[in-house]
Amino acid sequence: MHSANNLRPLFWTLFVLSLPAFGQRASRSGLGLKGGLQMATTRTAILSYDPVPGAVLGAYAPIWAGARLELQPELLISAQGSSIKPDEGTRQTLRLYYVQLPINMKVFMTNVLNVQAGIQAGRLIVANADHEDVTDRYQRMDIGLNLGAGLDFARGMDLTLRYYSGLTPLLVNDDVLFPTNRTLQLTAGYRMMRFKGHTRKRH
Repeated sequence: MHSANNLRPLFWTLFVLSLPAFGQRASRSGLGLKGGLQMATTRTAILSYDPVPGAVLGAYAPIWAGARLELQPELLISAQGSSIKPDEGTRQTLRLYYVQLPINMKVFMTNVLNVQAGIQAGRLIVANADHEDVTDRYQRMDIGLNLGAGLDFARGMDLTLRYYSGLTPLLVNDDVLFPTNRTLQLTAGYRMMRFKGHTRKRH
């Protein structure tokens, strides 16, 4: 849990810094809904886990932060997990459900194409292993880093490909495995609310 404690000040610093941006150049900002599919797995040096399909759904609020910059906080519900097949036995599947708050900085290479990176905090809702509730075995907070690329179109449609690497171990009272979350996510979003004068002019 030491890594989680070290990352929390960084996360809250990014969150607080994003708040004043709501009052800056609102004409470049908006509010949208997004959803998509993801492949999720668990990484540990001792065991080899297989990915499982998942999904993500929520809201996002791109905020103008400069000629080529946007700061984008999001509020998401994420279904993820992993699976493993022991040498002897049947395959075991773990499902983890989180409420997540990613905050990413987007740098626009063109008027449409952007690269993005940021930090993400997740709060575990429930953990289920083969129809058994195992929530009490897992840490409630999951903190990690995002890296990705996106296409933001003038008509309000946004496409994003993003990789998440968790930095905090998942298990409670674990001194051996130290598993962390990994996801590869493809989402589509639409800015339902685009403030007046939203058209970008990036040169």
